[in-house]
Amino acid sequence: MTGPIRLFNRLTAQILFFLTLALLPLGVVSLLQNQQLRETAADRSQLSLLALTETAASGERQLIQRTFGAAKALGETIDWISGDPASCRGYLNRFQQVNETYAFVGFIDAGGRSVCSTATEVLDFSGYPNFADLMANPRRNIEVNTNAPGSGQSVMILNEPYVQDGQFQGYVSISLPLKDVGKTPDFLGDADPISLVTFNADGQLLSTENGRNRARGTLPLSPDLKAIATGESRTFVARSIAGDTLAYSVVPIVPDVVYALGTWRAARLASEARDQRLWTVALPVLMWLASLFVAWVVLDRFVLSRIKVLNRAMYAFATNRIIPPALADTTANSDLREVEENFRRMAETVLQDEAEQEDRLREKSVLLKEVHHRVKNNLQIISSIMNMQIRKADAAETKTALSQVQDRIMGLSGVHRLLYQAENLTQINAATLIERVTEQSVSIAGQSGTPIRTILDLDPVIVFPDQAVPLTMLLSEAITNALKYIGGDTPTLTVKLTLQDKTTAPSDGIMATLVIANTLPATPVENEENSTGLGAQLMRAFATQLNGQLDTDTQGGTYTITVTFTVEEFRPDAQDY
Repeated sequence: MTGPIRLFNRLTAQILFFLTLALLPLGVVSLLQNQQLRETAADRSQLSLLALTETAASGERQLIQRTFGAAKALGETIDWISGDPASCRGYLNRFQQVNETYAFVGFIDAGGRSVCSTATEVLDFSGYPNFADLMANPRRNIEVNTNAPGSGQSVMILNEPYVQDGQFQGYVSISLPLKDVGKTPDFLGDADPISLVTFNADGQLLSTENGRNRARGTLPLSPDLKAIATGESRTFVARSIAGDTLAYSVVPIVPDVVYALGTWRAARLASEARDQRLWTVALPVLMWLASLFVAWVVLDRFVLSRIKVLNRAMYAFATNRIIPPALADTTANSDLREVEENFRRMAETVLQDEAEQEDRLREKSVLLKEVHHRVKNNLQIISSIMNMQIRKADAAETKTALSQVQDRIMGLSGVHRLLYQAENLTQINAATLIERVTEQSVSIAGQSGTPIRTILDLDPVIVFPDQAVPLTMLLSEAITNALKYIGGDTPTLTVKLTLQDKTTAPSDGIMATLVIANTLPATPVENEENSTGLGAQLMRAFATQLNGQLDTDTQGGTYTITVTFTVEEFRPDAQDY
């Protein structure tokens, strides 16, 4: 299992993951709400700058609007005094004296001449750069002249078109000294902008608060003044001509004619929005982290710590059968305390049941050993009785038959002797059983004076009693047959038991092979296996009980019996339950 998958399988990781999923909708809602708050704050900041700009330009707005109003009123009276230039000039001079703010007042006809004005001479404006456009497209217009004719001052010129009998006749022009415009009200205090300028629809700078040269450095590099003269109030952040990043607010004083541009520090517009943008993301993240931390602390303190204690107790019980002590921690929650207490009771019950099972098993083992011991003794008694019969028998055939039966009984006796001597009564090491039966048979045969060489090559094969009995009987018959016909210069008996490798064993069981071979005498004699005698029949019957196959072979002066069988698993009878 890889690291990330293993980590996710832990209880803490899973709970924190699903808690994150549970908090995700709240986080999304929080983000949306914070986004709305940020947008509201940004709008509020923009409206604040626009309001401050309007307030800062309020004096100039009133002056310009009042001047346009005066020019429009003068345009209504020119029709009855335009025919008398002297009276017209006198009227305008009296008008200027009443309105000392005006540096020049005059009427400019369609040809660009100003015969009626507060100037002492006739003025000609036809040579001005934008004169032709103004005459072709009559409109309100404001511009600046640093050396205006008629007054010789730096003035802001306001031109109001006048119409007589439906025909455009020219402009009423009123000039205001620049020194009297562009002043910020004193009541703004700390809200005073870096600079405040006005400009016309053509992007010409009109009035400034702190000097024209300084004001030009604070103007936006892009867009230029003409591009932002759109007729609508707006704010934006841009790099100034001097290279500073500043905030700008544009307010129309006279729509499509003159605008006010307030310059502010960029932080004034962006700081609140930036703070709101930061909190938009930071607040949900902090809430998520705080929730995960609280969940982790609760899990570790009230769940995981108790689970670790319970896990250690389970491990100690599984390995060493140590019963955990009664709980003394009263801070654990009731659910986990119940689990721990139930485990402790379960451990006590398991130990008690295991003790009872061991007692019962020990009692059964003793009884089984006693049964096998008594069966072995009974078989030995039968063997002794048969031995007495053999000694009393007169016929050689009778003695031989009884001796063969006696050998088979002793083989069975050997099986039961191994069973009651073994610790495990349900499993027998076939190698040990074969070794004892072989030694016993060879020992009896050796008493006749013929020395026999024995070769044993036995793998440890574990069989159950159901297979041990027929295997022993088959081995006894085969060895008896081998010893009966053994011969040669050095009579040799070879017994091999081999077990097939488990890695190459078929799926239906592990195969074992038993081989009994004996050397033959130089003069061939009839072998019982090739006859129809009782021994051959018994060996084949025992091979059938083993679910095995018996084969014989005579080659190179050696007679070989090969039995191949499947080592079966223990299958208890139904009555055992």
